[in-house]
Amino acid sequence: MKKIFLLILLPVSLFFSCVGDRIASETMDRAEILLEANPDSAYILLNEVKTPDRLNERQFARWCMLYCRAADKLFKEMLYTEQLDRALVWYKSHGAAEQQAWMGLYLGRSYVKDKLFIPAMKAYSDALSLAKEKYLYDVAGYICSYMADLYTYTGQRSEERRKFEEAAEFFKQAGNERSYAFALRDVAKTWAFDDSLSLALHYMLIADSVITRFQDLRGISSISNGLGNIYDLMGDVEKARAYYSRSLSSDTMDQVPSYLALSDLYYNESLLDSARYYLALATGPSLNPYTSIDCFYLGYLIEKEAGDTEKALSLLEQYQAKKDSLYDQQKQVDIIDAEKRHDVVTVVQDNKKLVAEKQFLFALAVIICLLLIVGYQLRDRKRRLEINRQQQFLEEEKNRHEKQETEQEGRLRELTAEMERKAAAHEDTSEYKKEITVLRVEKLKQSSLFETMKERCRKVKPDIEQKLNEEEWRSLIRLIDSLFPNVSVFVKENTLGLTKTETKICYLSFLDLHLNEEAVLLGVSSDSANKFRSRTRRKLCPNQKGSDINGCILQKGW
Repeated sequence: MKKIFLLILLPVSLFFSCVGDRIASETMDRAEILLEANPDSAYILLNEVKTPDRLNERQFARWCMLYCRAADKLFKEMLYTEQLDRALVWYKSHGAAEQQAWMGLYLGRSYVKDKLFIPAMKAYSDALSLAKEKYLYDVAGYICSYMADLYTYTGQRSEERRKFEEAAEFFKQAGNERSYAFALRDVAKTWAFDDSLSLALHYMLIADSVITRFQDLRGISSISNGLGNIYDLMGDVEKARAYYSRSLSSDTMDQVPSYLALSDLYYNESLLDSARYYLALATGPSLNPYTSIDCFYLGYLIEKEAGDTEKALSLLEQYQAKKDSLYDQQKQVDIIDAEKRHDVVTVVQDNKKLVAEKQFLFALAVIICLLLIVGYQLRDRKRRLEINRQQQFLEEEKNRHEKQETEQEGRLRELTAEMERKAAAHEDTSEYKKEITVLRVEKLKQSSLFETMKERCRKVKPDIEQKLNEEEWRSLIRLIDSLFPNVSVFVKENTLGLTKTETKICYLSFLDLHLNEEAVLLGVSSDSANKFRSRTRRKLCPNQKGSDINGCILQKGW
């Protein structure tokens, strides 16, 4: 009876499956025609395909490719990694090299969305190798750009810059000068973040000359905004203002960033009325949801500077409320995304279950249980061995640190005594000072507080605030003051008029942190941390461009 039922069910299932595939194929044909001119219409059509995961492998791979192309044009998110990985398998067996490269790029972007950076980099690397092998320079340029974005997220500035430079070269070879200009713009940004403003200006001006030839108003606006930012960092207020104005006149769609930049420019010049005026113009919609939040914070700074405490407090409360609201929205989106992913995975699992028989599943379950038992025993044994190894390692490290600390203390005492003797004899003590400084810095880096802060920066949790609290700041200040007594004197005298945040930057400089690590400990964005660092450096060593902040402090006394 069971066999008869299966014989009847099989042709019926095949008939409806063929009908479903034909309807999906016709929908995809219409979407492909509309894709270039009307990507939004194509995107809607592709979303009308019911249960695409039930399509045959060729149709499913084609649907994934068209969907990702439309989503890319509309700045929508990619499909899930499970879907794109399945599509890539088909393209590797039956598709052209260019199709494989594009699908590899889309898969990498989907991994990045899930914060799976190692699989993302592998997908990007495989796609890039294929693109270079087949001389697909245009897609190679886009792959390099997204690889650079991944390095941006992980804070590897030099690798980020290298990939943007590779992207620019590939776009140039492909004749895609618009993307070439944007790649140069991104190279300039990396130099700007590293305080190499002359190099940043050089690349941004080249990008400006390229994009201007095409009269691409949105591109001109973006690059003009970048030039304004660079001139602002260089202190050339007039040129910064001119390029911000040019950005506003070129693009009427997203003017909020330029108005906000102008307001910040006037705020830094203490022209509070002008700062308020441009901040009022920066209240429209923006492509970046964080821009409107920054408007409230800048308004708070302006009113605080003006002495209007009540209004400043109101703006600060609005800023916090907006930030919390955006977080809640993102959290809600994550929940919806999890539900959709669950539906996709469920469909995939259902398709697999239809192939299996009950007896096979039972046998498989027995095997899995046995493997789990054996695996658990092996894992437990491995865990115990690992615990013993770690305990032994920790004990050895503790002994080594104690020995090293004792040796350093002895060496510090010897150097201090020798330096005092030479100072009394009016002899040069600079070499002793340098060695003492090196030893003290090394001692600082061996402290448990330093290790705790580095660990916090390595394990950044986007949804949790990880800045230092007041007690941690006091502990850090006490530690550095104990190692470098002149720092405490310098901070108390404060002859340069350092702000509280700039004083924190001074103390953090002794930890030799990356910019993104400083941003985590300060609880601000990388851009804000970069601005704080630049302002502090200008106050401490105005005539020594690129100097270390802690070095400037130590030069002001011993």
